[in-house]
Amino acid sequence: MKRRNFLGLGLGVLAASVVPSTLSAVNYRTEKPKAWDADKVDTAISEIFGTNATSDGKGKVKLKAPDIAENGAVIPVTVSAKAGSRVAILQDVNPETLVAVFDVPKGGIVDYSIRIKLQKTGNVIAIVEDAGKLYKASKQVKVTIGGCGG
Repeated sequence: MKRRNFLGLGLGVLAASVVPSTLSAVNYRTEKPKAWDADKVDTAISEIFGTNATSDGKGKVKLKAPDIAENGAVIPVTVSAKAGSRVAILQDVNPETLVAVFDVPKGGIVDYSIRIKLQKTGNVIAIVEDAGKLYKASKQVKVTIGGCGG
């Protein structure tokens, strides 16, 4: 019995030592409230990143979303890139343009999947910040049944 307790305690200490102690999350709703109130994509990008000067993300940013969404309430969106320090997902048809912002830890993998709502057909935009430059990918999603507006 003592050996089991010792092994259990040892594994618990090992697991606790492996957990990173520098993880922290930024609440962008309180840190950058104007970004969430923005009704234009460029305004939201400027609020989050400090500039809206973006480069074409072809080959750098991959945005995956359906061409046609039968239900605008649950649209799967995936953003991936080889490198990046911050990722923002936006859309241009709902009243609140900014959908999500992710800070990527150093050495982290940029591969985020979420489900968003669109009230009607519109564009989904992904912005990835890498080495101080902004890369943009966008895709039009046709919505057949509204998700936000009915």
